[in-house]
Amino acid sequence: MQTETHHPDAPRPLGPLEPGGPLEPGEPRDGVVPMGERQRLAFTVLNTSTVPVWLAMIVAPRSRVTGWLVRMSTPLSAVLGATYVGLLGTSALQGARNGEGLPRFDDPDALRRALSSPTAFLAGWTHYLVFDLYVGRRIWEEARARGRVDRLPLLLTWWAGPAGLTLHLARNLRQPPTATGPTGEEA
Repeated sequence: MQTETHHPDAPRPLGPLEPGGPLEPGEPRDGVVPMGERQRLAFTVLNTSTVPVWLAMIVAPRSRVTGWLVRMSTPLSAVLGATYVGLLGTSALQGARNGEGLPRFDDPDALRRALSSPTAFLAGWTHYLVFDLYVGRRIWEEARARGRVDRLPLLLTWWAGPAGLTLHLARNLRQPPTATGPTGEEA
């Protein structure tokens, strides 16, 4: 009986979830349908769209460029919101075509199943991006109005949503607002 050996200099075989691996997009693995190339690209574009705003608010909170980026987060949020609505509608139509219908919001297992499709996941992720960016903007504006920099709450909001908001709210309980407006200019 002959056994196959793997030469150390030869490329290793690709895993099932790696690009080019044996698992095709749409073929479930452990109950999860892998994303296709277009969905992965959409995820990357969505995910990176908010990064400049977050980095500016955290790294250079008093910069004019940051102020401009924060103002531009309004149209960005509108685009992301419209993207969310489109993804949500597409996901609902896909569910209807598959005979699944709309998920029951009183059944956590039904919601988990609904969010397991790549399109529903993208909709959910876009929801997080839009809401976290809005909360981050409010934290940045309130911190400026109070004459301080809230880097840690912003970082936590970017990475762990409610954790950053909670820290920001706790800080606000201890420090009353100053007489400046939300962008730091005198009111």
